[in-house]
Order: sequence, then structure tokens, then C-alpha cells
Amino acid sequence: ICYFGELIAIGMQERGAVGSVLDGGVRDTRLLGDLGFPVFARYTTAVQSIGRWKVTGYQAPIYLPGATSSYVTANPGDFILGDEDGVVVIPTAVVSEVLEKTERMTDQEVELRAALGRGMTLKDALKEFGHV
Repeated sequence: ICYFGELIAIGMQERGAVGSVLDGGVRDTRLLGDLGFPVFARYTTAVQSIGRWKVTGYQAPIYLPGATSSYVTANPGDFILGDEDGVVVIPTAVVSEVLEKTERMTDQEVELRAALGRGMTLKDALKEFGHV
């Protein structure tokens, strides 16, 4: 079933939310895109959810399946970043450190791509720039 759609997004935007991460289904994806409200969900579905769920809390930790561990805890105030590839949770206490390291890695990856564009082999580029 769907746990989230356009109307819920509108209600959340009215309350100051800027996006949503779901360990469940979403619908109305085109309309959500038109709203500019990013939603990251496990799956999409057209099946309505009315009467199948209820809000039991807010501003509380949530637990999501992890890529490198069974579960990842996201606490209120944590930095959540998502794109087409997935979502990462960065604890508030380490946001600055992680962003600084990420910027360095991104710069390194840009240099690696430029070297590949100049004809360097991937093997040589990885040797020079490391794995990014």
C-alpha cells in the first residue's frame, strides 16, 4: 500500500517539512515532483492507504534498513541527503566534518574524470587519484 502521496506532502509542507524518507510505499510521484517536495521511498504503488496506518509520533528517532549495517538510526535534526541512488543519514554532531571530506572527495573525482577525458586509463587514474 501507499503510505505517502501528494495530499500528505501538501499538509507536511504547510507545517514546514521539506521532504520525506519512507520505509514503505509512495504514490502521486509526478504530482510530488511538481510540488518540489522530495520523497525517497522503498517502492511506488497506486494502492490507497486510507484506514491502514496512523501517525504514532513525531520528532522521534526512526530506524531504516542500512546498506552497511542492519539498521540506520535517523534522529530529529540529523542531515538527510538523498538522490536517485539512495539516502544517507549524517548525524548532527559530524555534519561539518563529513561535508568537508565529501567536498575533498568530489574535487578528487572531478580531477579523475578530467584525467580520463584526456585519455588516461582507468587503471592509471585509480593509481594516481585513488578510489573515490
